[in-house]
Amino acid sequence: MGRGLALRWAKNHDLIIGSRSSNKARKTAKELTEIARGFYQDKMHGSIRGTFNSTAIKNSEMVVITLPPVATFSIISEFRAFINPKQIVISTVVPMKKKENSYVYTPLSIKDVDEDERKSAAELIQELIYPTQVVSTFHTVPAAYLNNLDAILNIDVFVSSNDDAVTKRVAKLICDIPNFRPLKVGPLQTSRLIESITPLLLNTAILNNLKDPSIRIVPWIPTSYETCEHLTS
Repeated sequence: MGRGLALRWAKNHDLIIGSRSSNKARKTAKELTEIARGFYQDKMHGSIRGTFNSTAIKNSEMVVITLPPVATFSIISEFRAFINPKQIVISTVVPMKKKENSYVYTPLSIKDVDEDERKSAAELIQELIYPTQVVSTFHTVPAAYLNNLDAILNIDVFVSSNDDAVTKRVAKLICDIPNFRPLKVGPLQTSRLIESITPLLLNTAILNNLKDPSIRIVPWIPTSYETCEHLTS
């Protein structure tokens, strides 16, 4: 997911890849830059560079978390001192497990909290880094297609956040990916619902022999992409 987003946004944005290893980050950034420049040619106005996680966080307006759920909270706890309240943190994290031939959404356990009251990954991230605002999104986007710059993605992207102004800023970023339509679904609490769509889509693919299904909300007649302007104005 992180690689695909970097490739898509590199056309018009300056991106920083963060890693515990600066060498690994720089190597990844170089690889993605070559792919992006080869695809966009002279239309590429952005850049991709790699560095340590701490440096990447400190120097970014928005921080996009594409970590595995098992590593997310330990890494954010380690680096949250570098996050400031003016930034926006975007969570794509989905806590789920594979059981036999299907996937199950598994909200992370919190001590002394009933199972029905467990929070989404985005909500827990928000608790860790408050007052910096967290936005939960991209859970219905197939990473395989996102990484393929030749793929045309007519996809609806659900967005949940506790701050309308922050939601609009992220919606504009989503609209920078051609044919993506951001849809507001409510406060961050609704992330419990949109995170759980990922295992639902995976199970649908497995049981029906589908390749990387996603979400479109209908009826919708896409005569133009004024919807993006409406959502971000």
